[in-house]
Amino acid sequence: MRCIATRNLEVHHIRVDGGNRQENARVLCHECHENTNSYGSSGHKPPPEFSVATRTEAKRRARNRCECTKDHCHSLVGNL
Repeated sequence: MRCIATRNLEVHHIRVDGGNRQENARVLCHECHENTNSYGSSGHKPPPEFSVATRTEAKRRARNRCECTKDHCHSLVGNL
């Protein structure tokens, strides 16, 4: 079952070099965000943060739910 978290949502850059447009924004819960390949990696400079408007629109588009599509990305206990 994929993640259906509705708390601790963050807006993730799909591509580190993809800019800060809406097309490059993906909503993930903190745990799924940590499980991305690029999270916290020291091999590159982190991209600039998304604007408040972009974060708000991304969360609205995602219906305030994690958009992770990986099965069993993390334990869902206590995250819903």
